[in-house]
Amino acid sequence: MQLNQDEQAWLEEYRQALQKNYPGLVEDMVVFDAEDSKSHLPDYTLNTVVILKRGDRDTIEEIDYLGYYLSAVSDAIPFIWVYTHAEWKRRQQSSLLPYEGQGISVWSTQQ
Repeated sequence: MQLNQDEQAWLEEYRQALQKNYPGLVEDMVVFDAEDSKSHLPDYTLNTVVILKRGDRDTIEEIDYLGYYLSAVSDAIPFIWVYTHAEWKRRQQSSLLPYEGQGISVWSTQQ
């Protein structure tokens, strides 16, 4: 999967903002090609799943909003899903993932 310069810049800014504002909370961040999305969202260029070690609805909404807020001044058009670890495991077990394929983890390089 090839990210353009705007997508790479947005992704890096989002990772840094998550690390700064929510230290130790993010377990993983996975990006995948728009063509692999089960939602068939053609206008979005960067599909992103953020998996939290724990969290409540308010935290999930804040993290989701942060990603969209950072994209407002970018040509990257992300679609973001945010799940807790428990929600993510349930979705994996029931095959209710938002995309097909493995995607690419982009969080571990930042640890």
